[in-house]
Amino acid sequence: MENKQNICDAICNALKATTAAGNGNALAELQYIVKDNGDELVRPVFENGAGKNGYYDVNVSGDSGIGMWLDITEQFVRKVW
Repeated sequence: MENKQNICDAICNALKATTAAGNGNALAELQYIVKDNGDELVRPVFENGAGKNGYYDVNVSGDSGIGMWLDITEQFVRKVW
């Protein structure tokens, strides 16, 4: 079983090295959340309280580690840039 919070931490560190996570967006962390109904979400947390387009969650239910990478980075770029 993959440790999905560890995967989120690694993705977060990679994103912090990009201009998409900088330039006023200041990504602080990616929180892996499992809801009561079993849905799996990743919530980007920004130092300034919200991303450019506000708060959002990325649905990663059923994703493998590489699937999480694809979903998180695709949605992050779409929402923040």
